[in-house]
Amino acid sequence: MRKSFDKRERGNLVILAVCLLCILFPFDAKASDISQKGEWRSAEDNWFFYDGDSIKLTGWQQSEGKWYFLSNGLNDLKGKMLTGWQWIDGRCYYLAENTGEKYLKGAMYLGDATPDGYRVGDTGAWVEEHQIIEVPGKGIQTAIKKNTSMNTTTLVSGSRGGGGGGGGKKHGSTNVAPNKNVDINPVVKPDPGKPINQEPEHDKDENESSVISDNQYVYTIKYLDIADKATLYVVTGKGKGGDTIQLKPVDIDGYNICKGQKDSITLTSNNITVSIYYQKEFTASPSEAKEVEWNLKFIEEGNPEKEVLKGQKGQSEEGKELVVDFPETIIGTDKFYYHSVVSSPWNVVINGNGIQKYYIEYRKGERIPEDSDPDADSKDRLNKWLEIAKEADYSITGEYPTDMQIITGSQSEGNERLLNLVSMIDGTDRKEIYLIARGYYPNAGIISQKFQSVKNISELQMEEVKIAGNTYIILRVGVEKIYVEGLCGHDYKVIDEVLATCMENGRLTTRCNKCGKEQSVVTSAVGHVDLDHDGICDVCQEPSDEVPEGVHYSIGDVQVRTIGNRTYLFRCIDDDYEDAMGNSQRLALFLCDSVIRSDIGGVSKKLNFGDNNNYKYSKVREWLLDNAKADFVHETYIGITNSYMGATSAGAYEQFSESSLLGQSRLFQQLEDGVFILSVDEAIKYKDYLWKFNGSEENNPESQISAYSKGFYLRTPQDSGITDFRYGTGVYTVSLIDGNIRPVEVSETSIGFRPVMAIPQGD
Repeated sequence: MRKSFDKRERGNLVILAVCLLCILFPFDAKASDISQKGEWRSAEDNWFFYDGDSIKLTGWQQSEGKWYFLSNGLNDLKGKMLTGWQWIDGRCYYLAENTGEKYLKGAMYLGDATPDGYRVGDTGAWVEEHQIIEVPGKGIQTAIKKNTSMNTTTLVSGSRGGGGGGGGKKHGSTNVAPNKNVDINPVVKPDPGKPINQEPEHDKDENESSVISDNQYVYTIKYLDIADKATLYVVTGKGKGGDTIQLKPVDIDGYNICKGQKDSITLTSNNITVSIYYQKEFTASPSEAKEVEWNLKFIEEGNPEKEVLKGQKGQSEEGKELVVDFPETIIGTDKFYYHSVVSSPWNVVINGNGIQKYYIEYRKGERIPEDSDPDADSKDRLNKWLEIAKEADYSITGEYPTDMQIITGSQSEGNERLLNLVSMIDGTDRKEIYLIARGYYPNAGIISQKFQSVKNISELQMEEVKIAGNTYIILRVGVEKIYVEGLCGHDYKVIDEVLATCMENGRLTTRCNKCGKEQSVVTSAVGHVDLDHDGICDVCQEPSDEVPEGVHYSIGDVQVRTIGNRTYLFRCIDDDYEDAMGNSQRLALFLCDSVIRSDIGGVSKKLNFGDNNNYKYSKVREWLLDNAKADFVHETYIGITNSYMGATSAGAYEQFSESSLLGQSRLFQQLEDGVFILSVDEAIKYKDYLWKFNGSEENNPESQISAYSKGFYLRTPQDSGITDFRYGTGVYTVSLIDGNIRPVEVSETSIGFRPVMAIPQGD
């Protein structure tokens, strides 16, 4: 129950309060207003004030000589009596948090000291050195806000903070609010530790129109509870592309910001969302707190189906306040300005069952002038060429590129794009490639320099487009590929096969789908199988003690193996191979005739070496083991024993000086595989074969070069030079472009791999 006072004292206070209000507040107090009766009612620990017709009142209300403020919030909290510090119409008032000797709960302090040591003046507003602290436009809105030249009415408003209520008696009421003509924003409590005198913000002229660039980006900052990801605070803002937005921490009662949070974001695209995490100051006892799901939409006034800004959704603990900051003026897709009906930020206390839906309305304003962008026509033309270029790329790669992948800023970037696309062309149909060069004059001369298998090269400048001081030249390049045996990259398929038996060798014939080259190879007899040890072969039923005649392989002999879904030729480069420990086991070493590109799994899944330079745990080894068929039968010791420093001279190819590579023998690794890649030691030993492909007697690396096969990996790590060896990020490669052996970063995706295998020799 509310505490009552002596009638005489109560009457004196009423008279004093009325006199003060008449002097200090600009309003006409009518006798009928003051004598209006009302009734306090309690609901779920909150207090509300009703007039004589049982209508719930809001805003400033006077009861028994004391001023109270009733929330303008939504749903069941409309009219709730607020307590504590409240910013209202740009001034800060203290409403009693508890009933005491001088003030009932919720009553505004007048000319007094607050419990936390601040002073309020005779109007109830917070003062410092007898001056009212005022921040125009801050606090709860009690007046209608005007947007540009239009009158708008509030759809929703609310408050931050608040509290309970008290009393059940009937009191007289008057609906007069001090400082009623001030535009306001939701409540922010002054820092109880040290009040700050803030500079007043200048009011905007009513006819001033906010101008927003047509390249504005909208961003959202969510302040979340790190424990349950509940939304504590939401800020939606706008800025120009490339702007850096500072992420300033907000004060949230009962929470501290977590360490290591971002302090800024750069607007690189529209609708960026970033999360800032907070954790509670103390561990609360287990509770049955209910999580309420909510959905907030920004809609056109009177048209709830039309969203003008990306909505927000989330979950919050029931009874907690949600605060949303948003741009008050935006540009719609229809090129009209839209102005929010309510001020930003907006707040609401989350309550209810099911999904709580909230709407913030925007009123449609004036249209953006049609001639606002002098480059609009040029942009449209450039976009047209970008779409044409994307379709041309798709016909070659099967994937659509981004604008950034098409537009090049230098001749080297243009050459990279041409080499990449030409290397991916499959078939003899004529293909077109579009270069969109920004700030330079492009040419396609690199194609004839690098690709002997391309003919009828044409280039035609289609258009020159100027946008914001930048010149874009659109060049169309036409090419046709030819496939002759010496220049073809080869795509083999098996066309004839005689399977090997227990005692007799088999035969396999392949043909290139591009140039038609055929290659026949001998497959070794598999030998008898006698699992039950009865002396009879389980397969052919012949005596199992017979041993088939082995195949003896010579340098240059060819074998066929399947890796993944493709058939590859392997050529013998050593008929008496010694493994990494120098052991001779009557093996022949075969090197793949081509480089497997890093985009073997698709352009969007390019393969790099791995997380570090340890081949045992590399992505290259993992891919080979996952995709190699069972006919890679012999497990060869390939453990790394040396690391290396240095690189061979560019352009030296196989004529390099071995002294340019310094080996460090301080490793031992147990590792055996049926299919693997060469080490630096083996690359030095077999240097005459490193830049030769498809059986060529001359170096022909151009037959393999592409954006995804500028070289091929070796399994040897780069040595860092420190005393204790540690695996790092440098790994050795054979460069097809520079003609040397050198280290690269393991994250490089322009390097392919060239498998090898060892096969047992026959007599």
